[in-house]
Amino acid sequence: MKGFNGRSLLMVFWTVIWTVIGLAMIFIDPTGHAFMYFARVGWAPQVLWVGGVRVVRRGGEGADWRRPYIVASNHQSQVDIPILFANLPMSIRFLAKRSLFYIPVFGWSLWLARFVPVDRASSRKARKSIDAAAEKVRRGPSLAVFPEGTRSPDGKLQAFKSGAFVMAIKSGVPILPIAIRGSYNIVPKHRLGVKPGTVEMIVGTPIETASFDLNSREKLKSTVRDRIQRMLETGEPI
Repeated sequence: MKGFNGRSLLMVFWTVIWTVIGLAMIFIDPTGHAFMYFARVGWAPQVLWVGGVRVVRRGGEGADWRRPYIVASNHQSQVDIPILFANLPMSIRFLAKRSLFYIPVFGWSLWLARFVPVDRASSRKARKSIDAAAEKVRRGPSLAVFPEGTRSPDGKLQAFKSGAFVMAIKSGVPILPIAIRGSYNIVPKHRLGVKPGTVEMIVGTPIETASFDLNSREKLKSTVRDRIQRMLETGEPI
């Protein structure tokens, strides 16, 4: 794994600073709303700026930003999370593996900001995590997931896992497909050094889930993956 450079060190530094600010905000607003507001307008834009990451957003005209969505995005790089935070005009939480919640300071901020842990230790625990996440997203705010499960090793779209789509069907919340193009060139997997550049974020048309049931979850998964793949290929919202 290639080491840090000056830009990546600055990104880590400001992440720590904003995490401390966010933790302090929890005492003022226990709901986590203020924490997420500062993440969206403070942390995310700043770490992208110091990293030299310019984001061009397309689409989103068909979205109602007042309602909750399950935001499904491809995952090429560590900068995908601040890209989504800074460029979606709504409050979001992320679905994250439970082990991340036990990292000192960083993990505490995930708990306090009410991110949603997923326990992959067993299928029973994973199902309970999905049920809990479905109930939370139904009430709002929106929940962002990376259906590939991890960052792509080569920048190409990988196979999708089913959990996000089971959650979408159980909650009845529409899926907002997003394609992030170019972030692999900024910080690919297994590299820590940041290379400045331009990233495109394409926001697709929301996909309603009311007509799907658990027996048709594979169809929903295929529909969302195909939509994201086409947006990655064309650079245009679909």
